[in-house]
Amino acid sequence: MGDLAERLDFDAVYEAHHGFVWRSALRLGVTEANVDDAVHDVFLVAHRRLDEFEGRASIRTWLFAITMRIAQRYRRTRMRKERREDAYAASARATAPDDHARSEAAQTLHRLLATLDEDKRAVFILSELEGLTAQEIADAFSLKVPTVYSRLRAARQELEKTVARERAREQRRSA
Repeated sequence: MGDLAERLDFDAVYEAHHGFVWRSALRLGVTEANVDDAVHDVFLVAHRRLDEFEGRASIRTWLFAITMRIAQRYRRTRMRKERREDAYAASARATAPDDHARSEAAQTLHRLLATLDEDKRAVFILSELEGLTAQEIADAFSLKVPTVYSRLRAARQELEKTVARERAREQRRSA
C-alpha cells in the first residue's frame, strides 16, 4: 500500500466527494433513475483501488476519471436497451413549481452536455461546473494545459451554436 493511500481514509473520501460524484455522473449522461447505482459503482471501484492512488492528480479528479468510465458504461447499457425497445419513455415526476423550473433547467443542461463529445464534456464539466483549474484537469487526464484550454474553448463554441439553433427553432415555432 502506498504512503499516500495509507493516509487516505475511504469514509472521509466518500463523505467529502459523494455530492461531486453524484453531480458528475448525472452531468455525464447517467439517467436520474440510475445515478445512485452509478455512484455506488464509482465508490466500489475507488474503495478497491484506493491503495493504488498515487496522488499525481487530486483525489477529486481521480474520482472523476472513474465516474467517466462508469457513466460511459451506463450510457452504453441504456443505448442498447433503447435499441431493443421501440420507444423509451421516461416517466415525469410531479414536482412543485420551483422544483419544476429547476428540473427543467437541469434537463436542459444535461441535454446540452449530451451534444458534446466525451473529451469536451469532461473538460467543460470540471472547469465550468465544478471549478477545477486547467492544471488540475490536465493532471487528471494526462493532458497538456493548452489542450485543456482548447477543448474548453471548443466545448463553449459548440454549446453556443447549439443554444443559438434551439433559440432560432423556438422563434420559428412561435412566429
